[in-house]
Amino acid sequence: LPPERTGGPLRLRDWLVAQIESGLYAGLRWEDPDKTLFRIPWKHAAKQGYQAQQDAALFRAWAVYKGKHLEGTDKEDPSTWKTRLRCALNKSMDFREVRERSQLDTSHPYKVYRLVGKEGRKEGRKEGREKEKKEKEKEKGQVLQ
Repeated sequence: LPPERTGGPLRLRDWLVAQIESGLYAGLRWEDPDKTLFRIPWKHAAKQGYQAQQDAALFRAWAVYKGKHLEGTDKEDPSTWKTRLRCALNKSMDFREVRERSQLDTSHPYKVYRLVGKEGRKEGRKEGREKEKKEKEKEKGQVLQ
C-alpha cells in the first residue's frame, strides 16, 4: 500500500501483514488460523530455478516502499533487498524467527516468523540479548581454535 493512501508510512509489522493479506506474493502466507505465524519464501539466488522477478518480489517491494530502490533509476539488486528485509525483521521487536519451522533446504525454501505481541516483546528483547551473547562467545571460541 502506498504511504499516501494510509495517512503516513506503515511500520514493518503493518506493511508485512498487509502484504500477507494481499495474496500478491506466491508462498507468503499465514501458517496458523490465529495469524501469529507466517511463512516467507526464502529461495537463494544461486539455487536452480531461481526467478528474480518472482522470488525477490517481496524483498523488492520493501526496498521500494522504504525508498531504498528507485524503479527505473537503481539497478536490480535482489541480494541487497533480501538482506535489508532480513535485517529489519531481526532488528524489530515485532518478529521472532521460528527456526525449527523454517525449511531452507527444500526446492521451495522458506522462513517462518512469529508476530510478537506487546507482552512478548520484553521477553524477546531479553532472549535476543542472551542469544547474541552466546553467539559471540561461540564465535570467539571458533576464532581461538
